[in-house]
Parts: sequence; C-alpha cells; structure tokens
Amino acid sequence: MVRDSYRKLKAALNIPYETLNITEYKTAPKADELIDACAEYPFMAQRRLLAVLDCPWLGTAGNAEEAKKLASYIEKMPDTTVLVLGSGETADKRRALYKRAQEIGEIREFAPPNAAACAAFAVAKAREQGVRISPQTAEELVAVCGCDYFTLENEISKLAVYSGHSEITPADVKACASRSLEYNVFEIHRLFADRKAKEARSLLAEILQYESPEGLIGLFARKVRDMYKTRTMLDAGFTTEKIAVTLNAKSFAVQMLVKECARFTAAQLRDGLKRLADLDYEIKSGQADPELALTAALLSVYGF
Repeated sequence: MVRDSYRKLKAALNIPYETLNITEYKTAPKADELIDACAEYPFMAQRRLLAVLDCPWLGTAGNAEEAKKLASYIEKMPDTTVLVLGSGETADKRRALYKRAQEIGEIREFAPPNAAACAAFAVAKAREQGVRISPQTAEELVAVCGCDYFTLENEISKLAVYSGHSEITPADVKACASRSLEYNVFEIHRLFADRKAKEARSLLAEILQYESPEGLIGLFARKVRDMYKTRTMLDAGFTTEKIAVTLNAKSFAVQMLVKECARFTAAQLRDGLKRLADLDYEIKSGQADPELALTAALLSVYGF
C-alpha cells in the first residue's frame, strides 16, 4: 500500500523530465546531501520530487541528529520541492522530524490489513483488471492465500486469466489459488480432527517437501491450544457465546472448535501441547528425525 500510494502521488504530480526532476533514494543519504538536493530548483517544470523510500530517521533506530537536521530545514524548503519520506517500520511520533512533517505536510499510515480489508482490496483489484469477484469469493480467497496485499494482487492477476477475464468463482479459487502455509496447516488439522488420517498424512507429506517441520510445529500447537482453551471453558460451564468473547473469536469459529474438541479431554489436549513442545526441543537439538518425528507426534496428539 505504501508503494501504491507513492505511485499515485507521482502520477498526480505529473512531473516532466523525470530523469532531471525526480530523485529516489532507496535509503537515506546524509542529511546535508538530502538538504542540498531539496534546495535545487526544477528543470522546466513547476515541481521536483525527492523520495527516500526507506527513511530510518522516522523510526527509533535512525540517527536522531540527522533527523533533527532535516526537521529544522524542511520548513525552509522551496515550494517547488516535494519531499517524500517512507518507512517500513512504525514511525516514532516523538521525533522532531515526524512532528514537523505532520505540522507542515501530510502523514499517511498504513496499518497491517485485516481479513475484511483484504477482501475489499481483492474486489477492487479484480475491478481494475476488468473481472468480477463477489465479496464472498474474495473472503474465500483471503482465507486460502492469507491476509497479504502483495500476494492477493498477484493471485487476482492469475485468477483473472484463469477465469477468462469474466468472473472469478469459488471453483476457480479452489483450483488455482496458491494456498498459504497457515491454510494448509488448518486443512491438516481439520482432517486429523475429522479422523481422516490418510488424507492428513498425504497433505502433510506434500507440504514437507518445501516447508521445514520446525516451522509447522508452532502452527499446530496454536490449533491444539485453541482446542484446549475451548475444552476447559466447556468443562467450566461456559456458553459458546462466552467462549467467543473470551477468545475474541467469531461464533462460527468457536462452534467449529467445540465440535473438534468434543472427543478430547482437557488432559489429553494438555498432553498434546506438551508433546509438541518436547518435539520442538528434540528436533532443534538433533535428537529426532524432523519429518518422521512430526508425523508420529501429530498421530499421537490427534489420538491415532
């Protein structure tokens, strides 16, 4: 979204002779160098643009003195210069540079997207490419691919071609969309919980061809932990509505957890969590073969 916002700004400025009037820095130069560049006047144009695409001075790790030097200059900057400072990390709002930029310029912040924002993004990107995707199908795409704008943009481009530039359907998503690791782990978890061990082991073997077992353990542990929390709350007499509030989860997700943990006791799920923790140590300390040990541990955790 930072990249897209910067692209739109460049287009809106419509600066001619870009080679002479647009200067981009991947990271911040010395403050004096940037100040000298800001003081230059455009060549046969109303404005010139300077952009520091990753400016550490806005964050806590950047050089505070360099940031102060630029902060004291920007209010003296010529009206013909447009200065853009970008940062991939959260800005330190206590810094003089941030405060000065907020006073005399404009701050745009892009928070990590949630599922609803990603679904809306997918619908908008499909519209840009002249194809249709319903909000419900966009939600399915987000569930499969993950909550990431860059991935979704690429997936929409691929699905637009796959659908023949008409409408992207749930069947298209199922057949063509790339599955995120989290989605695949959820599918394996669901298959094990539904007592479909053969299908679960087959999908696990497929994933282990390109993912390390160490990276999967934490994702499975989170699924088992959610079941354990749900089981203990059910045993304590909590309603599904109260469980949803406590877990900060949607009702349908809690209903699924209730169904999944029905055949486990709290003690079994607690032992499952301990088994995964032990497995993590065994693999990292070289005491167990990662792939064989993970498969055996999951069969044990899910009661096979």
